[in-house]
Amino acid sequence: MEKSAVLDTQQSYHHGNLRQELLEKALEQLKQVGPDKVSLRALARDIGVSQTAPYRHFSDKNALLAALAAQGYQELTRATLAASENCEDSAQKMLQAGLAYIHFARHHPELYKLMFGPVIECPLEYPDLAEAGQGAFKVIMAICEEGVQAEMFVNQDASLIAHSIWAMVHGIASLWIDGMYQCTERQHDESLIIDSLQLALHGVLKRDGN
Repeated sequence: MEKSAVLDTQQSYHHGNLRQELLEKALEQLKQVGPDKVSLRALARDIGVSQTAPYRHFSDKNALLAALAAQGYQELTRATLAASENCEDSAQKMLQAGLAYIHFARHHPELYKLMFGPVIECPLEYPDLAEAGQGAFKVIMAICEEGVQAEMFVNQDASLIAHSIWAMVHGIASLWIDGMYQCTERQHDESLIIDSLQLALHGVLKRDGN
C-alpha cells in the first residue's frame, strides 16, 4: 500500500464521522465567507485529512452544499414541528410554526439563503435534498389540512392554502433577514413579526359566509 493511502486510512480512522464533520465545517465556512468560497480542499485541511478524503462522501462542492441545505431543511422541520405540536387549534399552530420558520431564518441567514437560493445547481438531482424540502413543507400542509377539516380555514384546497401561507411566511422571513424591515419604526420589535404573520394568516381564516 502506498504511503499516501496509508496516511489517508489513518486519518479517516481518527475521523469516524467525517461526513458530518465536513458538514459542520462547511457551515462555518458558509457563515464566514459565503457559498462561493466554500472549498472541499480547505475543509480537508482544516479537519486534518487528506485532500481526497472528502470526495468519498461528496462528489463535488455542489453535492456538499446540497447535503448542507438538506440538513437545514431537516432542522427547519424539527423547529416548526416543536413549535406547533402543543397548540390548541390550527390557527395557533400555523402562527407558531410561522414564527419558528422566521426565527430559523433570522438565526441562520446564510444557511436559509442557501436552502432557498439559486446557488445549488440542479437541486432536484439530489433525492435527500428534495425529500428534506418536502418534509419541511409537509408541516405547513398538515396544519392546513387540519384547519380545513376543522372548518377553521376557508373552504379551499388545502394545498393552495399551504402554498399561499408558505409564500407569505417565506416573504416575511426573507425581507427580515435582508434588512427590509429597517424602514419601519418598529424594526427591532419582535411584535412586528407576530403582527405581520397574524395579518397574513387572517386571509385564510374562515368567517361567517365563507
